[in-house]
Order: sequence, then C-alpha cells, then structure tokens
Amino acid sequence: MLTESTGMTPPLANDEQRGFTPRFRTLLVLFAIETLAINVARLPESMRFDRFAFCDHGANFTLQYLIGGGLRPAIDFAYPYGLLPALVGRIWFDVFGATPWSYQFAMLLADLLCAWAMAKILSQLKIGAVGLALAFITLGYAFQATYVNFAHAIEAVLLAHALAEQARGSRANALALTSAAVFAKPTMAYAYGLLLVVLIARDGLNFRRLVRQFAPAATVVTCLSILLALTYGPLTLARTVLPIEGAASYRALNFGLLGAARNLWDPKGQPWIFYLIDVSGFWIISGIFLFVVALFRLSNRSEKALTIRQSELIVTCAILHLVFVTLFFGNQWSWIYYSYVLLVGVVIAIDLQPYHRRFGVVFCAIALLSLTDLAYWSYRWWRTTTPDNSTAGLWAPEDERSEWSRVLTTARDRKTVILDSRGAAELLFPGFENPVSLFLIDGLMRTDDVQRKLQELSRAEIVVVPITISACSGVPDAPEFRDALKRFELAWSGKHFDVFKLRTTTRNNQIGRDVAGLQ
Repeated sequence: MLTESTGMTPPLANDEQRGFTPRFRTLLVLFAIETLAINVARLPESMRFDRFAFCDHGANFTLQYLIGGGLRPAIDFAYPYGLLPALVGRIWFDVFGATPWSYQFAMLLADLLCAWAMAKILSQLKIGAVGLALAFITLGYAFQATYVNFAHAIEAVLLAHALAEQARGSRANALALTSAAVFAKPTMAYAYGLLLVVLIARDGLNFRRLVRQFAPAATVVTCLSILLALTYGPLTLARTVLPIEGAASYRALNFGLLGAARNLWDPKGQPWIFYLIDVSGFWIISGIFLFVVALFRLSNRSEKALTIRQSELIVTCAILHLVFVTLFFGNQWSWIYYSYVLLVGVVIAIDLQPYHRRFGVVFCAIALLSLTDLAYWSYRWWRTTTPDNSTAGLWAPEDERSEWSRVLTTARDRKTVILDSRGAAELLFPGFENPVSLFLIDGLMRTDDVQRKLQELSRAEIVVVPITISACSGVPDAPEFRDALKRFELAWSGKHFDVFKLRTTTRNNQIGRDVAGLQ
C-alpha cells in the first residue's frame, strides 16, 4: 500500500489530473443515461404521497417553514442533521419552489453529480471490464433515486467526490470535501476526515507540506462556519455540527445491525432464496470480500503508483464500511446511505488480480439476481399507484387516495390537526392547522416541540393520524399525546388513516367556556 522509499501515494500525471479523458467522458455519459433511466423507473416510489405528506421527505419542507417562523433547529425543535442541507434547501426552494417535484429534481441533480464522481474514480484507476460491469449493474444500489433528506444527498455527493479526489492522489482536496460533509451530516465525514488526516501525517510531518495539505480543509471549515453561524446563529451551529441528536435517537430506537436492522441479514420467515433475490445477500458477501482483500492490501508494498492508489482506496472503503456497520447503522433500510462506499471498494478490489476478476463475474451474477426484488416493487408501484390531484400530484394506491379524499372532506371548515412525526401534509394541502414541530420521534422530540403540538391539539376539533408507513405512522410515542387524545373519540378508521373528533361533552364544555369568556 506504501512506496518503500517515502511511503507517499504518488499523484497522477498532469494529463490524468485534468480528468476529462475520452474514457472519463464515455463513462460519464453512460452513467448519466443509466441514472436518468433509474430515476424514471423508480418515479412512483420516489414521489409517493405518504413519503411527502407524513414521512421524512416532507420534513424538508416543514424544516424551512419552522425556520421561517423564527424557530431554531436543534434548539427550538428537533433536527438531527447539519445546517448545510437547511441552507441548500432554502436556496433551492426559493429558486424552484417548495414542491415535491422540485425536491425530486434536486435528488436527480445529486445523482448525476454522484455518477460524475463514480466515472472519475473508475477512469482514474483504469478499472477493467469486469469492474465496470459490476459498477453499471449496481449503480442503482450505490446511489439512490431519492434520498429522504437533503442531508443524505449532499453528503453522498461530497463524500463520493472526496473518494474521487483521493483516487487521483489529492488527499488535500478529499479532506476539504469531507470537511464540508461534516456540515451536512456529522457522522461518516468525521471518520473519513480522521482517516485522511492519518494518511497525510503518515507521509511526513514537514511543516510546509502539512500547511498545503490542510489549507483547503481549513478554508472550507472557516467559510462554512461563518456563513452558517451568521445565517442560523452560532449556538445552532454548535448543536448541529456534532452527532449528538442522531446518537440519542439511535439509542432510543434500538438502531444497529443487532437491533432494528436485524431483518436485513436475518429476515425472519423468509426462505434462503431471499438472499439471492434481495440486496441483503449481495451486500453481505460484498462486505466480506472487501474486508478480506483490504487485510491483504495492508501488507502490500508494491511500487506501482496505480496499484498503491487502488490499495489505498480499498483499505479506505473497507474501514469506512466497517465504521458504518458498527457505529452508524440504523434500521434495515440504512444500507442505502453508504452503499457507494462499499461498491467503490469492491469494484476496485475485483480489478486487482486475475483471480479477483473471477469473483467479480460471480458478483455480477449475484447483483443481477438481487435486482429481482427492486424490479418487482418498481413494477408494482407503476401498476398499483397513480398520481392524482387529490394527493397533490403524488403517487398513491386507489384506496389511499379515496381515504385521503374522505379526510379532506371531514376536515373542511373545521380545526383539523395532523398528528404525525415529521411530514408536510399541512403545507401541501390547505385547510389544516400549520405545523408547529418536527421529528416527534424517540430520542429526538423536545419538550418545546411537544408543548407546541399539545397547544395545537387543545384547539382542534378533528385529529388525523396516518397509519400507512410503519416508520412514520401512529401517534408519536409520548404519554402527553396519548392523554391529549382522550378528549377525542374515533370518528372513523381506515387502512391508512385514523380520524378522531372532539367528544361531544368536551365540545359542549369548550363552547360554554368560550361563551363565558365573551360575557
């Protein structure tokens, strides 16, 4: 992994540093076309009504609304991400409008930027045919057609390009990009940044060289800190630049591979073939392969510059994947957030030796089989859901559209509150009380959040509780909300929504108090 003379990773030649080689341009065009095709194929899932109305996608809109009302993220209301996504989201929505479609276009742009990074890595390291084939097959795994928050998309773009900069021998640029990612999502960026610092320091402690290596990152940190502190306040910046909020939520929700994510690798009640037709089997064997290859590369002393860069990227990806698996893994779907790290490492690893390429052929076959589940669900969403005016042009199945129309009818001309944990139904549809809180989930919800929501419930005549998506459904898990709902009775219950109305005695008492107040 190191040169025997200096231990330094040789940079690319000048013509390669420029990057815009015919090979790179070809890969970029092909990856861009595939990215567009994947985004179109998965559009009904990406633009699901319940995701924006009641789940994490909607949090991007509620965040901007609450900030616009003078509330501070991570101080006045729960917020587990960095401030850079909040600023990017504000600018994006100001320019293109705060709509689900504008959000999805932002996700498409992020995917294209990630495809650019992947093309850079593969062209710079001269990856062969088997590695390229695996990259094309798994591009839809590496980068998602949509991310649940601006934070995940921005982090993926920055860290993917950091890997590309490291691949061409520029650790200084990689560290600068990683430093920016800290302000997007303060988790993996810290681990990657520390690893880059160790690699830079390992090459020698010459003062001038260290200044050159760290100057870009220091500039990024300084500029972003000043900008975000001036925009949102220094205390808010201090609260969001460390992974305090997220860590508390992970503990409360029992996240981790041995907890909420167990179904990824130990799906109860599923036959063994599940591992072949779902991503879990490919994800597991790819991780094992990457770890094994990385252990061998740690002791390699090849003097070939290209092999040194390949080995460094393999070890880097293996370490980051290990950090993710042991520290940052959430529920069974969390594999999507850093899958590009695993796949970049595996694609490089199978290109090192001829016998590795034989493994690569097997991986290509397994990866193709694993697309079965994804293809099935994409086909099913196209067949069973359609966009409709009743759901703000978002995709939903017929029964959900019908129930939501009934909700809108019930809520008409009555004080109606949506009781969910993080959506934006109140902003997407007129007639509801405005949102007053965000991320009402275990480990995150704050006392101020709860109190504002309780005050809103105290004035409500109708309460709507979504029960569609397990992760975002039901009454937020706090005794105060369960007590508040005792004032209401179930008006009707469907497959997707529970609708409560104020009890008759409560309503009469409330009217009496209002009359007394007028007298």
